Amino acid sequence: MLNSLINQLKRATQAALNSSSSEHIKHISSAVSLILHEAKRLHIAHLRLQERFKLVNSELDKINSEMHSKTNQFNANLRYLNTILKNISQGIIFIDKEGIITTFNDAACKILEIDQKTALFSSYFSIFSNDHFGFSLRSAIDFGFSPNLSYLNLKTKNHETKQIEIFANYINNCEKSYQGLLLILTDTTDIKKMQTVINRSERLKELGEMTATIIHNIKNPLGGIRGYASLLCRDLQDTAHLQEMASYIVDGTKRLERLINNLLTFAKPIEPKLEFCDISQIIKELCNHIKVDSSHNNKIYIHLSENKLTIPCDKLLISSAILNILINAIQATENGEITVSLLKNNNNCVINISDTGEGISKNDLENIFSPHFTTKDTGNGLGLTEAYRTIKAHQGSIEVRSEINKGTTFTITIPIKR
Repeated sequence: MLNSLINQLKRATQAALNSSSSEHIKHISSAVSLILHEAKRLHIAHLRLQERFKLVNSELDKINSEMHSKTNQFNANLRYLNTILKNISQGIIFIDKEGIITTFNDAACKILEIDQKTALFSSYFSIFSNDHFGFSLRSAIDFGFSPNLSYLNLKTKNHETKQIEIFANYINNCEKSYQGLLLILTDTTDIKKMQTVINRSERLKELGEMTATIIHNIKNPLGGIRGYASLLCRDLQDTAHLQEMASYIVDGTKRLERLINNLLTFAKPIEPKLEFCDISQIIKELCNHIKVDSSHNNKIYIHLSENKLTIPCDKLLISSAILNILINAIQATENGEITVSLLKNNNNCVINISDTGEGISKNDLENIFSPHFTTKDTGNGLGLTEAYRTIKAHQGSIEVRSEINKGTTFTITIPIKR
């Protein structure tokens, strides 16, 4: 179109130059008319182009707005998922088909005691062994198969044992680049401890009910036996050897009555009479009384982070509970050290009683608070049971950690506020 216009203008110009003066105006007018016509056409095309530009620009703005909205939504969803991964109590680990760890949340760091920077985007096999989680991870990735559930006993940096439940699932219903093995780790250590506490409480409850029934059925006949034996002992004054036999019956019934009274006391629920007491002072007094006792040769150390720490408690019951544990530590330790510490932890006071004694075997740890359980040649096995019941009656908890030939630590936790 432009070339045609230029040719027409050239012809008009040439015609004007070759024409006479009277024809100049006509040819120039024709050229100007052509120019005006083309200018008008270009103006109209320019206006149409502007409208098209506005329409395209509007569509681009709309697309940009939608993309911006979707980007914001994607970022919000990403933050939402990251928040869930960060705050969920279960450890989440994802290993892709190349064996690279692409997800390793905070809970996994805490459970496995591995820094996230070390694990994330590193090769799984550079950090863990192939069968670290109880199955071959290499086979699971290569063949897309893994056991749904496995268990792991993990030694911590504090030489404790964590019990971890592992759920494994191979993800293959997506693009190959996103396929891999998902591991969900659950620390069941506290759940196991809680189950142990529940079982122990159930046993104590059943034993209390059974004891009350037995006492009711034995106490009256036992009183009659003792009465008749006393009369028999009196009537056999002239027969010494027979009187001695009768006295054995009386002594036996006395021992049985003492045992029944102990069981009766045990069967009754503990109801502490609460008052505000300085637990620091109670610990000092108990330790000072033990230090002056010459029947043992252990060294006793006291570490109190609080010079005065007031808690609601029954002073006699709490003193008796702590004393029972201290006596247990003394009996388990010879020429060793016993350390008693007190600290304030949030709204709780925590008392640690540690010894360097012979320790308690793993099998015995679960039974040490059971009534009449003892590994000593002497003793009735009720001291730790009473301590456990007393702490529970104060809405507290008591835990034990022990290693053979290294020592034992009892940790008592009592709330400062009820």
